[in-house]
Order: sequence, then C-alpha cells, then structure tokens
Amino acid sequence: MTSTSEPAGRPEVIPGERIFLSHVLREDVPLYGRWFSDLELNTYVGLTGNSYTTEHEQAWYDNMVHDSSRRIFSIVLREDGRTIGNVSFNRIEERKRAAELGIAIGDKSAWSQGYGTEALRLMCDYGFTFLSLHTIYLWFTEFNKRGQRAYRKAGFRDAGRIRGGELFDGRHYDRVLMDITREDFGPTTLGRLIGQLPT
Repeated sequence: MTSTSEPAGRPEVIPGERIFLSHVLREDVPLYGRWFSDLELNTYVGLTGNSYTTEHEQAWYDNMVHDSSRRIFSIVLREDGRTIGNVSFNRIEERKRAAELGIAIGDKSAWSQGYGTEALRLMCDYGFTFLSLHTIYLWFTEFNKRGQRAYRKAGFRDAGRIRGGELFDGRHYDRVLMDITREDFGPTTLGRLIGQLPT
C-alpha cells in the first residue's frame, strides 16, 4: 500500500500550477523502489528488462546526491502532496549549453492527466532560465505514444531517429530524438522568482 503523505517541510523548488518540483529525499527511496520494480515503466524510460529493488534505489540515491553533473527533481501534486514521478537533466554539457532530459511518472494513476507535460515545461524553464541552456533534448522509443504526445505538447520537435535502434520482443523499433531550444520555448516564467530583477 502506497502512502500519500509526504515528509514535512518538502521544499517547493520550482513552482507550477498543478504540480511543483522538489528535491528527491531519502524518504522517497522506498517509493522509487516500488516504481522502478515495474517492467512496463522501465521499458518506457529506456531501462528495458530491468526491475530494481529498494536497495538499488538506495545506492542510486547515495550516488545522485554527490553528482553535481545532474539535476533531478521529484514531481509533487499540489492538490494532495503526492510524489508521482521525477524529471531530470542526466547529462549537462556546459560548453555546448545543452542537456539531456529524462522523465518518469512512476504513479500510474497519474498517467494521461497532463502532469508530465507540465513537469517538462517547468524543467525546461529551469534549464533555460537558471542554467542558461540553449538546447534540451530527449530520446524515446517510437512505441511510447503517451510520452510522445507529452513531449509535443511541451514544445519539443522531432530532431532525428535511429532506425531500428531498439529491439523488443523480437521486433525492431526506432529510437526517436526530440529537442527544444530557448527560442522555441518562448517567454520563461521562472525569472519572477528573483525579486530584484528589473522588470
């Protein structure tokens, strides 16, 4: 049974309308352990065939908190404080001003409700505003139609593909690359968090 309560004092790092992005906390590890034991979720996020334990997630967490090359946030519902997934920059290339984005909605009851699109927009806004990125990109396997719809709604565009780059159950599927630039994104909103910026 999954608890819906969150640790007291969870910081609202990146505010959104229906969700906000917060730190991944040590208390989240058992929840992540439940999510990433799921073969379906792992297939959609590019971890096909893997099922992870709470111990795996604890080791991941211990590495993550010391890795300054990544930015990862939990996705939290504003309505009831439930953590439903995470969104991250897994590879930040400072010289190129580019980053690879990843997202996982681990709580299946939150699928197909627009939370992923909002989380993607918030993460891109953070990347363009605070990290001075120029390009944000992501990869997915072509059968992930739900993900593709969310990426398009968030403003991502097709950038290329590796034909037959993913093999699943004896069949080849394309790996698809999408990206979004600072110009594509349009006006950012997170600059308002800095109260002394000139208007």
